[in-house]
Amino acid sequence: MRAFAFWIAALLPAQAALAETVVLDTSQSLVTLEAGFSAKADRSPAEDLALASVVFLRSVERSLQTRYRSNAGIGPSLIDIPVLRLPFEPNPAPEPFEAGVIAEIFRAFDGDMERVREVLADTTMRAEDIVEIDISEIWFDVNSNGARDRYEGMLDVAGAMLVGAFRGQEQTDLPKLPVHFDAADAEWLLAYTHMLSGFSQIVLAFDPTEVITEVLESAEAMERVKGPIPPTEFSYLRGEEGFIDTFAIVYGALNRPPDKDRIAEAHAHLLQMIQRNRGFWQLVAAETDNSLEWIPNRNQQAALGFELPDDTQARWLAVLSDAEAVLKGELLVSHWRVVPGGGINVAKLVRDPPAVDIVTWIQGSGLVPFMEQGQVVSGESFRSFSAMFQGDALLFMVLLN
Repeated sequence: MRAFAFWIAALLPAQAALAETVVLDTSQSLVTLEAGFSAKADRSPAEDLALASVVFLRSVERSLQTRYRSNAGIGPSLIDIPVLRLPFEPNPAPEPFEAGVIAEIFRAFDGDMERVREVLADTTMRAEDIVEIDISEIWFDVNSNGARDRYEGMLDVAGAMLVGAFRGQEQTDLPKLPVHFDAADAEWLLAYTHMLSGFSQIVLAFDPTEVITEVLESAEAMERVKGPIPPTEFSYLRGEEGFIDTFAIVYGALNRPPDKDRIAEAHAHLLQMIQRNRGFWQLVAAETDNSLEWIPNRNQQAALGFELPDDTQARWLAVLSDAEAVLKGELLVSHWRVVPGGGINVAKLVRDPPAVDIVTWIQGSGLVPFMEQGQVVSGESFRSFSAMFQGDALLFMVLLN
C-alpha cells in the first residue's frame, strides 16, 4: 500500500514553494535589522531582498553619520549631488572638518553598493515573493545615539524625492506608507547600486582631498591676513565665502587628470545600470497584481500616490537607449563648435580621460582629441520624457534611475 501511495505521489506535479512575504520591522534601527538578517544562515529570496534593502539604507545612514560629525556639506557649502544632497539637523558641537571626509564617504558608499549586489547575486525571486516596508517608519540614526530623534525619519531626510506632500510634517502626523517590493524591484535596486557606484567612482577618480586641503589652508591664511577688525568696505562677495570655497574645491578637483581605472569602472557601472533598468521594466510590465506597488505599470497604482503616464516605460527606455549609445560611442555628444558635422565621442574620452578644464572644454581645444564626425544624439527622447512630466521630470528621473 505504501509503495502504491509513493508511486501515485511521484506521478503528481511537484507543489510549488509557497510565496513568502517578509515584513520589515522598520521601527527597529537599521543596525539591528542588518545584524538580524545577516546572522541567518539560510535566507530565503525575500529575506535576501530585505537584507539588501537594509544594507542600502544603512549606507545612506552611514554617510549621514559621517557628515554629521563635522556638519559636512550643509548650509552654503551644500553640493547638490547624490549622497551629499540629503539634509539633516546640524550637529550643535561639530568636530573640525577633515579634508578626506568626502572621499571617505564615497569609498564607503561604493563598498556598500557592492555588498548589496553580493547579497542578491545568487538570489532568484519568484513573482509572488514580497518584502513589505513601511516607508514612514524608516529612520536614520544621524547622530548615532541609538534612538529615533526628531527629523531622523526617512521622509524628513529624503521626503522631497519620494513624496513631497509629506516633507516637513511631524513624524507623529505621518500616515502609514507600506510598500511591497518584489522581484522587479530587486532589479530596480541593483540598477540603483550601479548608478551610485558609478557616481562614487567618478568622485574618487577626481579625489578632492588634496584640493580641499589647499582651499582650507588658504582660507585660514587669508583670515590671519585680514586680522580681527571687521571690514567696512562693501563687497558683493562678502558672506559668500562658503559657496566660493566650495566652487574652488569642485573646480580644482575636476581640473586635474583623473584616475583612469576609476573612470573606466564608472563607465562599466553606468552600462550595467542601463541593463538592469531594462530588466526591471521587463518584469514590471509582466506583473498582473496591484498591491502597494513601488513603481507601477500602466495597470497598477503606486503605493506612494504618484501617477505615471501610460507611456512612461517606452519614453524612459528611449532615454536609456540614447544614454547607452553615447556611452558606447555609437552616438556623439553635441559641441557648439562642430555641430552638425560631428561631436564628442564619450567612449574615446573614457579610455583616455583628461582633466575637466571648463575654459578649454567650452572653447573646444580641450576636447579636440575626442571630436569626430558622425551622428550626434538628438535629445528628442529626453525632451519627450521631460514634456510628459513637465516640471517634475528630474524628480522622476531620480526615482526611475
